[in-house]
Amino acid sequence: MTFLATGFQQVDLSEDQGKLVRCLSDIRNHPFFRSVKEESFELLKISPGDIILEIGCGPLDDVHILAGRCNPGGLVIGSDISSSLVTLAKKASSIPNLSYIRMDGQYSAVRDGICDAVREDRVLQHVQDPQQVIEEMYRVLKPGGRCVLFEPDWENFILDGADEEVTRTVLNFWSDQFACGHIGRKLRRMCLHAGFTDVEVHPRTMIMTTLKEAETIFTVTENANRAASAGCVSQEEADAFQAHLITMDQKGLFFGSFTGYLVSGKKQDLDLS
Repeated sequence: MTFLATGFQQVDLSEDQGKLVRCLSDIRNHPFFRSVKEESFELLKISPGDIILEIGCGPLDDVHILAGRCNPGGLVIGSDISSSLVTLAKKASSIPNLSYIRMDGQYSAVRDGICDAVREDRVLQHVQDPQQVIEEMYRVLKPGGRCVLFEPDWENFILDGADEEVTRTVLNFWSDQFACGHIGRKLRRMCLHAGFTDVEVHPRTMIMTTLKEAETIFTVTENANRAASAGCVSQEEADAFQAHLITMDQKGLFFGSFTGYLVSGKKQDLDLS
């Protein structure tokens, strides 16, 4: 069965691509993530005529919004490592100033210094070498161009469990399944290392008060069972962990939170003095 924490690393090889697409749709439709997306669009400071690269576009409508904002005369390039998701995106769009390409972190198809803005949203958590991708973001930007990134740091994923040690172990198991589960804390350093200036970090926290919400976005039950199968906790401990969350949910006492980091930066302007 496809696991959300690992499935996006190789979407085309997934045995259940539909599950991954549904996850993307659930996130897109959630008020917290919609708000973060809107804020990321604003941080890009898009103008008519801009050329924008969206990294990890998937089949969602973020690129449609960007295409509208850079009109007239602008262009959005939607890129994704998955040929399946690129195919889905192409089928869902007939916008003239929007094109799609499959890329795997080496953005050689995009010339140096051609983009006014580059955006990525929860992609680098699935990448083995996020620094390389950020350096490519810098390369394709024009002087003065802007980047915006949004990533989690999965040690900041919190659930109010009965047994703190078991809860910590289950949540750490989730974090460790990602290619770079701690990317949130690294973004500022990586952007500065790539050459970006005016780097700003904006933490954004999502509060969950129902188990259904946590299950929809973070598959809590599946994660606990996988942690048990991996020997990180016993199945008895995993079952007790889940039973407590169900009880708290039924009593209206469930609590969880997730913190992501919205980071913006700028490619230094050419010194014409």
